[in-house]
Amino acid sequence: MVFFQKNNMKIDEFLQSSDLIAKHATKTIPEISSLLQKSKFQATSKALLSLLARSGYLNNEILFASSTGNLYSCAVLFRPMIEHNFRHLYMFVRALNDDSDEVGKRYYGVLRGDEGRQALYNINKYTQKVYPNKTKWNLVNDHNKSIRTKANEFRIDEIFYYLIENNNDRVSNLLSTFKKEYLLERLRQYTNLSSSVHGGPFGEATFLEAQKTDSKAALTKFASESFELHKSLVETTYLFADMMQGSNLKWYEEIKKII
Repeated sequence: MVFFQKNNMKIDEFLQSSDLIAKHATKTIPEISSLLQKSKFQATSKALLSLLARSGYLNNEILFASSTGNLYSCAVLFRPMIEHNFRHLYMFVRALNDDSDEVGKRYYGVLRGDEGRQALYNINKYTQKVYPNKTKWNLVNDHNKSIRTKANEFRIDEIFYYLIENNNDRVSNLLSTFKKEYLLERLRQYTNLSSSVHGGPFGEATFLEAQKTDSKAALTKFASESFELHKSLVETTYLFADMMQGSNLKWYEEIKKII
């Protein structure tokens, strides 16, 4: 697991560093992708690389919002940034713990199926309200219930429980405690930011309070932590590639030097 460190860089430096990461990823990801697709972790590798790209887009927007003083957008965007990171870390750890590609297959199979089922269910429900006589589908059955239950594996709380309960025995007690405290803090942030994402009054109150205090410090904190999340996600992906290829941390060391 790649652990995070405090960073005292300024927002414009985060932007510059993120640009360096993006350029390096653009140059190296095609080769890494080709290598990973030859491993037994094809589905998991695809998911990790996809989340890397999507994390990069979120990080860029958070840094831009931070640089322009857009505190509320930072709050809204930072929550999915945490969730992307949790899912990425979970699949990384789960694939290695199980020595199997099944978690990646469930991500693209069970989770994708459940998302499609939920979207169809909601659209059908809303359509029925406008067109009561329109044909509707019965999506409440044992098969769909089973899919929904299995998809809960990728909920952020379930991921948190798994990561807390599956510490590597080789990790020292200090690092193990740090990991638990780190994950707990991220989950607290995720929970507190929910209201901002959904337009709730708690999000409004938090936003107004941040404006009254040191909004510059809040903006820098969002920039710093977003960058650290994305950086760690990138490093973890490159480390995964090294572990598949046995290349003595070649990819991981290269991205560390770039950063």
